Amino acid sequence: MDSLLFSMLLWILCPSVRGWCDHASERTDLNLSVTYDLPTFTADFPVQNMVIVDGIIYVGAINRIYALAPNLTKLSEYHTGPLSANETCGQTLARRNSNEKVDNHNIALVGEKMYDQGLYSCGSVDNGVCRRHVLNEGNGLKTVDEDVYCFADKVQLGNGQPSDSDVVVSPSGSQVLNVESNFIHFFVGNSEIPGKDNVKGMTTHPHTISLRKMRTSQDGFTFESGSSYMDLIPSLRGNYYLRYVYSFHSGPFTYFLTVQKVSWDSQAYHTRIVRMCSSDKSIRRYVEMPLECISTNKRRRRSGSLKVFNILQAAHFTRVGKDEEMLFAAFAQGKPNSPEPTPNSAICIMTIKQINERFRSNIQGCSTVEPYHFTGSDRKSCHNLVRVRLFLSIFGELLVTCISFFFKVLYSRSSSPHVNVRLDSRPVSTSVVLPATAHSKGAVIVATGNKITKIPLIGPGCSQMTTCTSCLLSSNVTECGWCNGRCTRKNECPSSSTWTQDYCMPVITKFSPASGPLLGSTIVTICGRNFGFNKTKTFKGSDTLMLSVNVAGVPCKFSKGSIKRYVGACIPLLFICCLPHSTHNLQLCLCLQDPVINDIFPTFGPKSGNTMLTIRGAFLDTGNQQSVTIGEKICKIQSLTSTMITCKTPSHAFTSKEWVKLTIDSVKRQAATQFTYNEDPIIINIQPSHSFMR
Repeated sequence: MDSLLFSMLLWILCPSVRGWCDHASERTDLNLSVTYDLPTFTADFPVQNMVIVDGIIYVGAINRIYALAPNLTKLSEYHTGPLSANETCGQTLARRNSNEKVDNHNIALVGEKMYDQGLYSCGSVDNGVCRRHVLNEGNGLKTVDEDVYCFADKVQLGNGQPSDSDVVVSPSGSQVLNVESNFIHFFVGNSEIPGKDNVKGMTTHPHTISLRKMRTSQDGFTFESGSSYMDLIPSLRGNYYLRYVYSFHSGPFTYFLTVQKVSWDSQAYHTRIVRMCSSDKSIRRYVEMPLECISTNKRRRRSGSLKVFNILQAAHFTRVGKDEEMLFAAFAQGKPNSPEPTPNSAICIMTIKQINERFRSNIQGCSTVEPYHFTGSDRKSCHNLVRVRLFLSIFGELLVTCISFFFKVLYSRSSSPHVNVRLDSRPVSTSVVLPATAHSKGAVIVATGNKITKIPLIGPGCSQMTTCTSCLLSSNVTECGWCNGRCTRKNECPSSSTWTQDYCMPVITKFSPASGPLLGSTIVTICGRNFGFNKTKTFKGSDTLMLSVNVAGVPCKFSKGSIKRYVGACIPLLFICCLPHSTHNLQLCLCLQDPVINDIFPTFGPKSGNTMLTIRGAFLDTGNQQSVTIGEKICKIQSLTSTMITCKTPSHAFTSKEWVKLTIDSVKRQAATQFTYNEDPIIINIQPSHSFMR
């Protein structure tokens, strides 16, 4: 409130500086056109999946699998397509005669460490079958192209169609999670996108959700029971939208995140989280519940103020500290009755403990129904749960397509991100990998179209922050500091210069007024930057202010609540004449002026007022505010120069002599002669009372 009152007072008392600083010192804090030279790799086709095994980055693209060194240098590559429509893993299937070539999209790329170091690549036109790459050492480097075989024993032996358990992925998209215990277990969720499953060359149909283990012969998969999978009921196949977006493993559970219809007969869409027991040989303890990301005005929690973000775009599971496990999820507002996102996103954060507690409370309550899309029944049960509503802030006009907890330097409370790097014109893929950070500060590797880019976790650089304040207010993770008028890292600052992360040197761009009365008390408005900014100390007002202003060597007292981002106001104690001010410090130089009244004219007038009074003198326009009084009443100023003031006299109740006073800020000057109020003139008659027309 004090700050507001001061601002209003300054506005009233200083009409000459209203809006004076509004644009004088404005600068754009971020230059989003800055580019950085980052390590990249460009594939022959669009990149779809990435995974790291033993420090090597494996990339699944259309028709290709690449092995990359940590610096993104290509080590080897394997061609997975284009394939003939009658091939599976390079084997020609019986009773198929088509020679048409079809691109092989990389649906899943999964690492393995239990037996050999291996890689599973699962394509869109291999009839759902995966290939196993044994990652041998070749010339001291891991190779992806030397020891590759079809992970389906019947296909290997040329015995026709693959076994049901070997058909892993769907051309509509899949989430494949390797949960290793005593065996390699694949938990698989296959998307069902109406109109997308009919891919040329696809003669099999994978199960919607399943779990399978590797055979001990290491030549394929097997289901451990007849209940190791579930499928959409026949009436929904081909016309029910179900997309598996993300999967992760935590403790005894495996989780999937999906986007699907709210119910089998609904036109609306939402997000669900699925939980399964990792140790089960069959799908016995399957539960799911809707997730919503909610943004709300904290002051108005009415339903009309809620913004619901219902379509999951990407997610990231990570451990924070020693014990806490977190899920970061990027949602978008969906188009009406559509799973398609709009460019309005929100990020919600939840702990796995919170998710499991919600599962537990709903299971114990048993106020739920069976998942109709799998069972064909909606009878009351304890396996399908009520919604979880999560609250966090939004990113308007932005579609978030990728999320990684480790890239924590991106956003602050300001409307603009601290690090906003344009990697490519194409969106960032949901596939993100984080190389080990034992000997470095770490990096995140992201894909945009055909290109892969490695971005340091501390951010690519500091140059996009153009002001000292924006530089030092960036996250400590960025390791940015101010040096020679630029935001840089410490190793980029010359040894002869000062690099700081703590404070910004104040800069004055202008101030007003440039003169004032000898006795002081003029409010001076100072425009500039970095007033009172010190990152190491708390700024709460004049009692902890890190800014000092001297006028003629005398401290300038700050008005309470007067410090703004660009504007400071103080009351000098003394003025002297001096040189123009310096923009490199806060030594204000103003001119000493001692206002003097020489005379007034006229020295009398009618008591009804409105006599135009002229005051002559010197330095009459110094300071901020001038006022003239006759006796106790204001004489309204009509004009003002350094040598003359004109004002209209106020009315007076009776004849008298009154002193004429000029007040400049709080300094008062009095005329040597009094102004006399006389009786108002009376008209008795006029002569002559008539005249000629001409």
